[in-house]
Amino acid sequence: MTSPHEDRLGEIITATRHLFLDFDGPICSIFAGLKPQSIADSLRDLIISHGITLPPDIEATSDPFDVFIHAASVSPDLGAEVEVAMTNLEVSAVPTAEPTPGVHAVITSCRGSGRTLTVVSNNSDRAVRTYLTRHALDGQISTVIARTSPDPDLLKPCPHFLQQAITASKADPGTCTLVGDQPTDIDAAHQAGTHSIGYANKPGKAEALANADAGAIITSLAPLALALRARPLPN
Repeated sequence: MTSPHEDRLGEIITATRHLFLDFDGPICSIFAGLKPQSIADSLRDLIISHGITLPPDIEATSDPFDVFIHAASVSPDLGAEVEVAMTNLEVSAVPTAEPTPGVHAVITSCRGSGRTLTVVSNNSDRAVRTYLTRHALDGQISTVIARTSPDPDLLKPCPHFLQQAITASKADPGTCTLVGDQPTDIDAAHQAGTHSIGYANKPGKAEALANADAGAIITSLAPLALALRARPLPN
């Protein structure tokens, strides 16, 4: 007998013609070697070098995106400068990034089932493409939709990137599914009208993804690869 989560996963994959993968989490741990705290510290130092005092929450955060969003709120020019610095740091993190177990099986199964595969990420386009090239995945991914702008309002949970992915796939939203490991991914999927699969790769994430109303939740990529292989699209 299958579990409710497995049933929902199967139903979603049956409806899916275009699979969208978030980058950091479902594809790799981009900051496995260069920790987010170090990147946040570097971005803070850049802001402080302009004589700007940071609020306590930005002083304390280990999330580089929090620092970037704050910089953009101070001024568009500062946001653009910090975004460039964050992109360079993301690219420098690629050599020590760790592939997510099972991701190559998902990619192979997705392509073998007749579906398209697109990366949809808040990380920089340059970092994503650098990683895919380094791991010989650039020829297997249909499209990359990732950060190219210093405007943080375009980042997930905004559906902007997903809407771009839907357009690039020439698809109906109901035939698309996003796999993401954050509630913001699920929120973006809801707003864009796509299906969603929550990837709970760390303790506590399953509850957060369930609270965000993920269509299905997986704790490893193996069930996703199996579901894709078991449900090829008709020729």
